[in-house]
Amino acid sequence: MRQKSGPSPALPKSFLPIYQVLKLSYLLFFIDYQFFIKLLIGIFFNFSLLCAFNFLKKMSDSALYEILNALEAREIKAARSWLEAASSGRRSGVLPLFDYLAACRAGNRPPEWETAQQVVFGRSDASRAALRHEMSALTALLRDFLIRQQMDEDPGLKELLLVRALRKRGLEKNFHLAAREAEKALQAPGQRSFSRHLAAFRIDMEKYEWEVYASREKQYSVDGLRASLDAWYAGQLLHLACMEQSQRAVRSQEKSVGRPYEAEAILEVLPGRPHETLPGIALYYLGHRMLANPGDGGHTEAFRLALSRQIDEVSAGEGRDLLMLAVNHGIRRINAGDREAIRQTLGFYRLGLEKKLLHDERGELSKYTYNNVLMSFLALGEWNEARAFLERYRLELPAAERENIYRYNLAVYHFRQGDYAGTLELLRAVSFPDPMYNLESRKMLLKIYYEQEAFDALDSLLENLLNWLRRHGELGYHREMYRNLARFVRRLLHLPPDATGEFRRLEKKIADTPLVAERGWLLEKVRSRG
Repeated sequence: MRQKSGPSPALPKSFLPIYQVLKLSYLLFFIDYQFFIKLLIGIFFNFSLLCAFNFLKKMSDSALYEILNALEAREIKAARSWLEAASSGRRSGVLPLFDYLAACRAGNRPPEWETAQQVVFGRSDASRAALRHEMSALTALLRDFLIRQQMDEDPGLKELLLVRALRKRGLEKNFHLAAREAEKALQAPGQRSFSRHLAAFRIDMEKYEWEVYASREKQYSVDGLRASLDAWYAGQLLHLACMEQSQRAVRSQEKSVGRPYEAEAILEVLPGRPHETLPGIALYYLGHRMLANPGDGGHTEAFRLALSRQIDEVSAGEGRDLLMLAVNHGIRRINAGDREAIRQTLGFYRLGLEKKLLHDERGELSKYTYNNVLMSFLALGEWNEARAFLERYRLELPAAERENIYRYNLAVYHFRQGDYAGTLELLRAVSFPDPMYNLESRKMLLKIYYEQEAFDALDSLLENLLNWLRRHGELGYHREMYRNLARFVRRLLHLPPDATGEFRRLEKKIADTPLVAERGWLLEKVRSRG
């Protein structure tokens, strides 16, 4: 017999929300199934984004870790002391979080969410939101630390803010004391010239406003304020003009008539001619004249002499910028075939080495500077000075790459002297993590094998070089230059001695091809064989 159906059992309370969602979905499907499908897709897409954000984002990708990773070792210690003082007297997880992240950086391992939660809260299953709150607090404190660091570096900034605060509160005795201390701070050596003039103008403005407030009926002239402002404006204008000239030279854009002299036209109307009378500003003026007249070595020599006399009157950063302005200008002139620029550029390099302006913050020479200075000595045939330079500055190279950089450059030195056996021996001991070192080393081997008529080894080298170039698209135009070098050498090797017409066509092809490494050497070899 058929049993009589009883009342439906009641749903558990925990199931009711799910039941309501299913019921709504059932109704939506019959009302508009297309809308229902779109709704499901949207829910799935947003859920996927939420999962990706919460579970796939690495802690090392955070803004906090970016700041901490940029700090130097000495700054890590200073930041730790800053955080300790800032967070004293309150319960906070910023210090243990900072210590954990600093340890991860020192150990070269990525930070993990669970480990950070364990360090900060004592358990790995703590709230991720709570950890993010501590990360935000630590990020804010580290940004305050960076602001303080920058204030310490900018001349007169702290003193200016103190003077302004005292003026606003009407603290007369403290105001005058602070104003004198601010003016004294601006006289300290090693500051950016036009930044110092701007700080002086701002402090003078505070003093002017104080005097106006203290004696409202008295008339005060603003002429005294203009000198510092004009000096700052002249320096900033020339700085921008130098940047513009350098960028135009890099892009090889054609200068419009009269454009390099727009800055000079403005400078002529400034009272007192600060670009001629103030040492720091005058350096930028001479640098601008040098860049605006690339074919005139007289402007370059005038700039070098002025820089050597006034280098101690500007900040180390400003001196380095001015020096590199001249060095990069010289390199462009050398690449354009100006032989006179080699000796002038070497003069700037020597000045930079003497004043430690070519070294980084750790007191190290970069491998590129080391090689550029060597190549300048070799281009002038100063063999003894070149070898002495290699040895003298060997220990000032970055420790991790020191021996590799030294051996490579010593190999270049032996190669330029024609000591092929010594070059080959040194190159065997050099590793090539830097693609440009790799290319330059292969180029030396190519020339050695050609001169020694080791054509089987040369053919194998050319094949390996072309294969290697195919895998390194990041080399940009250098890849095309060396690819053409390899192709032209291979073509030269396979031409019979009596193919005079082929040699002439190859010579024309090499001369007309825009990007070719060692074009002069190639043309010399084609002409000698044809």
